[in-house]
Amino acid sequence: MALVSDLIEQLKQELKTRSLTYKDVASSLDLSEASIKRLFRERDMTLSRLETICGLVDLDISGLAARADEARKRVNELSLEQEAMLVSDEELFLLAVHLVYGWDFDLVMATYELDQHKAQQHLTLLDRMKIIELLPENRVRVLLSPDFEWIKGGPIQQYYDETLQGFFFNSKFSEPGELRLVVNGWMSLESITAFHDNMRRLVREFDTQKREDKNTPDDKRRGTTLVMAIRPWAVEIFEKYKRNSKSVT
Repeated sequence: MALVSDLIEQLKQELKTRSLTYKDVASSLDLSEASIKRLFRERDMTLSRLETICGLVDLDISGLAARADEARKRVNELSLEQEAMLVSDEELFLLAVHLVYGWDFDLVMATYELDQHKAQQHLTLLDRMKIIELLPENRVRVLLSPDFEWIKGGPIQQYYDETLQGFFFNSKFSEPGELRLVVNGWMSLESITAFHDNMRRLVREFDTQKREDKNTPDDKRRGTTLVMAIRPWAVEIFEKYKRNSKSVT
């Protein structure tokens, strides 16, 4: 039963990543949307229906099972101590970042001057931290979930704020592959919170594209960073124009 539940949960994730709804599934199975919701809620689905829905996300059942197995091993968050350990050692942090980007260990060693013995120790440490699974011949499988987030206000975010943020935004964002969009407007807190789901969906799409590019030659890929932020905020210089008196109702 646990396996079936994992398959259904993974199928829901695959549908969400592709922006497919229960209505789309209902149409493919010639059932009502309410029936589809019940099938997913009760985790009660025939093999033929499961195969049909897998077809909507370009997977067969074995592929779905592999994704579900991978998801079970993935890590959603590190501890404060683990994050602090990463940023306390530049070589460890360098190796972790590049492995998460999709580099293999040999490429990291060929690109950077790192001590082989120490780098091997770092690999073992990253395996114990559950950031990677260390496989034979120094191959690795990244275990971070697509929904993985650094601890808010934690060591990694502090390191980014103090060290990396300035370098990232020191650009006109006009080179190939670069894009900066800034929009603003008046929104309710409810709308802002709802928009968070769209931002998380974009993160999942980023992860999907990253996985699809995994077999692209190394010289055709670039380390790529996506930063999204949204919060109730107005330009500070406008604050002085605010009325102090109560609005008339």
